[in-house]
Amino acid sequence: MDRSSPLGRRFARGLLYAAALAGGALLAHVTGPANKPSQPASPAHADIRLAQALAAPLSLGPQPAGASERVAAALPEALALDAPNAPGQLPTRSSADYRDGLIIDGTTSHRLILFSFDDGPDERTTPLLLDRLDAVGVKAVFFLVASRIAGNGARERVQAELAKEIVARGHLIGSHTVDHQQLPLLSDEDALEQVAGAEAIFQRVVGFRPSLFRPPGGARSGRIDELLVSRHYTTVLWNLSAGDPQVRSAQDVFDTFVRVLERRERENGERGGVLLLHDTHAWTVDAFQLIWAELWARNCRLLAQGEELYDVVSDLSFFYQPRGAAPAGFIAAPAEPDAAVLAERQARLRAEARTRCNASDGF
Repeated sequence: MDRSSPLGRRFARGLLYAAALAGGALLAHVTGPANKPSQPASPAHADIRLAQALAAPLSLGPQPAGASERVAAALPEALALDAPNAPGQLPTRSSADYRDGLIIDGTTSHRLILFSFDDGPDERTTPLLLDRLDAVGVKAVFFLVASRIAGNGARERVQAELAKEIVARGHLIGSHTVDHQQLPLLSDEDALEQVAGAEAIFQRVVGFRPSLFRPPGGARSGRIDELLVSRHYTTVLWNLSAGDPQVRSAQDVFDTFVRVLERRERENGERGGVLLLHDTHAWTVDAFQLIWAELWARNCRLLAQGEELYDVVSDLSFFYQPRGAAPAGFIAAPAEPDAAVLAERQARLRAEARTRCNASDGF
């Protein structure tokens, strides 16, 4: 099919939308036994269960007996998680509160939106994104590819400074491995190298190792879940996506985000969640402004209707749940904020919305 024709463009957008709607789930569970959620099955996890069924033919099969034990025995001592800052060290916004958590998949019935950005930092695009986030007071979670900030090349040195800048501006960072390899496809030793090697790079560059981890492609397995738990990570997935790696325009990113957001609410009752974007694309940086304006435009309508407003949250506190004694692979329950906290935040949002929505110059 000619992708330059109107029909071809519609077909390509349809594929993009389907991939974004899956939210990475088709890659998230391609290996190993299905992981049981920590709560009864619900519509919010229907896409994950479907992905498990579809991905079954791609399974690498059961892991050899004792594989996870061999990985645990081979683990070097974990580096400090957000250790106290030494004199003159970069001030950090601690992520240690989010260690040892259940897997976060982003589901929630509330209009909570957390922005997350993968694959950076990138010297060409991340600085402008940081400025635009600052301009609207949004804090995000950046899942960094460690090889981008390692080495002595000019670009790596600039991007190492960018990693420090991300932290200094109050954003959380998480690990996205050394060089973005899907861990279930690797041997025990190579998977450990991707995880522990990234820790060493983060420790050297920003002075601590993150406690948050996003597996490249969302690819997980029971073996990898156990590895990450043994390193005290909280795995962060997503339930909202905009397909930004597959397009070249901010409008396509925005349109896909809107369609995914609306379908999640219509079919699963998910009115918010963790949004996956990539700060390595110029069109994503531009799409952020469109998405931000759209959320406030919706808040104007929701305010008039007396409904809950969209609340862009600045950290994982609403989604995080400690793992406790739960086995590796358990998924956190849908985010449910304390009623008093939610009411207080919504009251502030409504006051701000009344000002914004009545302003003659709009957004």
